[in-house]
Amino acid sequence: RTDFDVVEDFFHDVPAAVREEALRMPEPEQSDTPFIEPWPLPDWPDVPTRVLAGSEDRLFPLEFQRRVVRERLGLEVEVIPGGHLAALSHPDELA
Repeated sequence: RTDFDVVEDFFHDVPAAVREEALRMPEPEQSDTPFIEPWPLPDWPDVPTRVLAGSEDRLFPLEFQRRVVRERLGLEVEVIPGGHLAALSHPDELA
């Protein structure tokens, strides 16, 4: 499959009531800055950083996330249950 489906790719594991409410909301206006401007600092800030990845993320597969995080940040990914929207599908496990 090559086409993007917001329900299949983002909301596949989100409870129906939460998904329906989210899809009723108007799409928030997003800034294009992260896609246009380079990172403004010479290095990642020296602060504790934890990278979480949903085990069932269909947008960014786990192995892709592990590779990017290792190469760019020198860190390991902590895997949590859920897909791309783990905060909506597994809020208790994320807390």
